[in-house]
Amino acid sequence: MPLLIVQLAVLVAVAFIIGCLLGRFVRRRNAAVPDRERTIIAAARATLPVDEKPETPKEAAAPAEAEEPKASTRPSEPETIPVKAVPEAEVVGSWPLEAESPDVDAEPVLDPGRPELLEAARRGKADDLTVIKGIGKAVQDLLNGIGVFHYDQIASWNDEESRWIERNIGFPRRVEREDWIGQAAKLANAANKASAKQADKPRKAAAKPKPRRTKKAGE
Repeated sequence: MPLLIVQLAVLVAVAFIIGCLLGRFVRRRNAAVPDRERTIIAAARATLPVDEKPETPKEAAAPAEAEEPKASTRPSEPETIPVKAVPEAEVVGSWPLEAESPDVDAEPVLDPGRPELLEAARRGKADDLTVIKGIGKAVQDLLNGIGVFHYDQIASWNDEESRWIERNIGFPRRVEREDWIGQAAKLANAANKASAKQADKPRKAAAKPKPRRTKKAGE
C-alpha cells in the first residue's frame, strides 16, 4: 500500500512537471508570434523609398458638386430665324438683263514712255544700226530684241521714250550722250532720198519683137 501511494505521488509530480513545461512552451510560442509579425512589418517599412508618402484619404467631394448634373454632349440645334420673302423687282421695258462682262477688246496699258516697237523688220530687212556712233553689235542685238530695227524708229524718240530704251537695254544716258536720235535722223533722210531717186528712174522700154520674115514662093 505505501508503495502504491509513492508511485501515485511520483506520477502526479511527473504530470505536474510535464504540464508546467507544456504551458511554458505554449506561452513562449504565443509571445513569439507578435514579435515575428512586428519584425516583418519593420522590414517591409525599411524597404519603402524615402520620398514615398503614405496615401491620404481623399476628401469627400462637396455635395454641391456631386449633385451638379452632367452637361449633355449632344449639340444643341441652331435656332431657325424666319426670313421674310423679298418681293421680286419689276422689270420695266423689254430690255434683257445681262451680266457686265469685261471688255475683251480693251487695249492693255502700256509702259509709260514706251516707243513704237515692231515685232519684225519691215520687208524682212533691218537697217544697219551699227552705223550710228555708240551702237555696236551687242547693242544692236539688244535693240532688235525689244523691237527696234530702223533708223526712223530711233529718230522719232522723245525724252521719255529715250529713257525707256535706256532702261530696257541697261545703258543709262547713252541715247542722249551719243546723240543717237540726231544720227538716226540723218541716216533716215539719206535712206529716204535714195529710195526716192530709185523710184524716179524711168524703166527701160521693153524691146519690140522683130517681125518674122516669110519666104516667098519660088525662092
